[in-house]
Amino acid sequence: MNILRSMRGCSGNDGCCASHRDSSWVLKMIVSGVFVFLFAGLTQAKPFKTSYEQQAIKVSISMSTTSVRVAEPFTVTYELTAPSDQKLVWPAVADQLGPFDVIESNDFFDIPVDSGRMWKRVLTLESIQSGNLEIPPLAVNMVSSESSQVQSEPLKAVNIAAQPVTVSSVLEGRADPTQFRDIQSVVDVKVPVENTSPWTTWGVTGLGVISLACVAFVVMAVRGRSITPEKWVLQQLDALSAKVTENSADNHHQLTELTDITKHYLALQYDIPASQQTTHELLQLLADRNIGSTQVRDELNSVLSLADEVKFAGLDLSVDELQTAIQTVRQSVPELSKPLVPATTIPEVA
Repeated sequence: MNILRSMRGCSGNDGCCASHRDSSWVLKMIVSGVFVFLFAGLTQAKPFKTSYEQQAIKVSISMSTTSVRVAEPFTVTYELTAPSDQKLVWPAVADQLGPFDVIESNDFFDIPVDSGRMWKRVLTLESIQSGNLEIPPLAVNMVSSESSQVQSEPLKAVNIAAQPVTVSSVLEGRADPTQFRDIQSVVDVKVPVENTSPWTTWGVTGLGVISLACVAFVVMAVRGRSITPEKWVLQQLDALSAKVTENSADNHHQLTELTDITKHYLALQYDIPASQQTTHELLQLLADRNIGSTQVRDELNSVLSLADEVKFAGLDLSVDELQTAIQTVRQSVPELSKPLVPATTIPEVA
């Protein structure tokens, strides 16, 4: 004990160490307060997201904010995840959604995810009304995946609850210009000087350094977990190839899955609506944007056309032919993943 006191610069009596004990308690209180603040921030990191499950459909609703001013745009994102054997049909989008004006809407169909297929709708809304408003509920119809028509008889409907939004007027919170106060004379106020312990200063500084290090570690970890479209499609193709080897009796469904993987990869890589286009439309778009070489586009055309014949003409496909189609798509990925080079025009010679 005497050695510890000597290291702290204390004498033999207990009164000398009282200030050090007080500083230790102050440091503990600061550390506890910072951790409580960080924990509260983490628990409120996503205050505008709601997730639940309805009729085996996972429903997720995300809003950029729930409190806006008049005519201030905000976004609401609906994500519905359904089993692979079911298809969802979004209701039509009008210019008006309850008390809100629809500025922009984007729908994403049949996105492959781990638990099935995802249907996503992103709406950008605004309102010129003020008060506690609600985004009206939505009813999303569910049809069989074998149905090729949008107006097919729905099996059942998924009802998405209304979402509350507070819209405040731009005049709220302003001072009343008729209520002025006279300017008073200057009053000198003595500011008390507090003696800050060096331990407190070093503790706060050290805690700030540790917090920055933790933030940097989290950022690097998130970046390390990101995956490029090229890696994603190669993983999906490897998994599909293994599935074909294990179960060769479901070639029709597996070829459809190959088509979905290929189109979803093109949509991720080039930001194009590949999943909503026919084979002819997709190949024409690739040619117009100079995506891939002519040989690569011809190979993709052969695979997608083969899938169309199997789907619409009932063509039988062997396991070797299906594996060859998977290998064809895999060989096209490296060239399709290269950055696009703008096409240069050769000037005409007069």
